[in-house]
Amino acid sequence: MAALLFNSLSLVRDTSQRLLLLAKNSVYGASSKSNCHHEVVTQSQIGDRDILIVGDIHGCYDEFEELIGVARESVNGRELYTVCAGDMLNKGPKSKKVLDFLRDLMMRGMASAVKGNHEEAILRQYRLLTKDKHYVLPKRYTYLNEFNQDDFAFIERLPYSVSIPHLNVLVVHAGLVPGVPLERQSCENLCEMRNVEVSITFPWGLVSTAHKKPVRGVAWASAWQGPQHVYFGHDCRRGLQRLPFATGLDTGCVYGDRLTGAILDACSGSARLVSVEAKREHYCGKKQAMSGEQNVEHS
Repeated sequence: MAALLFNSLSLVRDTSQRLLLLAKNSVYGASSKSNCHHEVVTQSQIGDRDILIVGDIHGCYDEFEELIGVARESVNGRELYTVCAGDMLNKGPKSKKVLDFLRDLMMRGMASAVKGNHEEAILRQYRLLTKDKHYVLPKRYTYLNEFNQDDFAFIERLPYSVSIPHLNVLVVHAGLVPGVPLERQSCENLCEMRNVEVSITFPWGLVSTAHKKPVRGVAWASAWQGPQHVYFGHDCRRGLQRLPFATGLDTGCVYGDRLTGAILDACSGSARLVSVEAKREHYCGKKQAMSGEQNVEHS
């Protein structure tokens, strides 16, 4: 009887935790469901190439192209396998060129990319266009008139995570709730979370809740204990984040700062950073970024 009661409580606790992790659909249109598409990149696909993981590009095509060039120079001109950590598009001046360039790399087996909240925002605009022929794109999205159905289909097919098992590496756009298996992470959290808050709820025990804004809880990366090392973007307010099991690469290129990437050694997975300066401030939104690299402490 005691065992039955314990198992019943455990089931209810597990269900409650999943419900707490899943929020309503966001303004970006990211699904709150946990059946997200995940991509696995194998060692045979990458071969002996080093891997360049790139932070938020946001339509900054010139900087993206320059970063790849600088990274290749650092490996004596050898070919790299590039992984983009989401938000490749939107806000910046050349989203269409970034999309075309990235798709070409992917078609040649030279790149992967994950979906970010701004890719979700683009898809939301596309759905509104297809549902209502009279829908008028907001000014900030008028560049989508350059996109065709194949472009939107390409964005739709992007995964929410890219894992590289032989290097024990995982790439997402925003974050992960510690202690929750990847297959149970919500698509919304993978695209939008910044913080995690742990609370004690009787009788369910510890429950972790994701937050989009860095107000409640702590930076999720400071609470992440592996086992994978996670590379992510999204959080330019905190800038470059370097922690034992996570590296945040969004350094605000679109706001006039830098575009940053991490080059992973093909054999050991050891990483070194590479970056290029933004050509100019491309987007005049309020970044409210902290200056310099942040010392995010473990909680």
